[in-house]
Amino acid sequence: MVAVFIRTASHDFRKTEKQMESCMPHVKNVAHKVYIEIDVKTIDSDRPGLSQLIADIEAGLVNKVICHSAERISRNPVELGKFMQLATHMNVPLVFAE
Repeated sequence: MVAVFIRTASHDFRKTEKQMESCMPHVKNVAHKVYIEIDVKTIDSDRPGLSQLIADIEAGLVNKVICHSAERISRNPVELGKFMQLATHMNVPLVFAE
């Protein structure tokens, strides 16, 4: 399954919509799941969308991750590096639409 990860730091629907529009051309016509975090900052300790995405990658359910940009996953270089390392270890390509 292809994972589409969306995160906004506000309730601005236009930002969410923009991210979806940039990601969906990379999905094509394959099964996909959208992991979404609205009004979540990367410094927040509660990241339900990211936590579920990581669990699904570890369970072998995800074979590609599409995200608007790397900073949507995290602006923290250590956290982003850990995520990228997991994806590499699990042979899950990351596609950044921006």
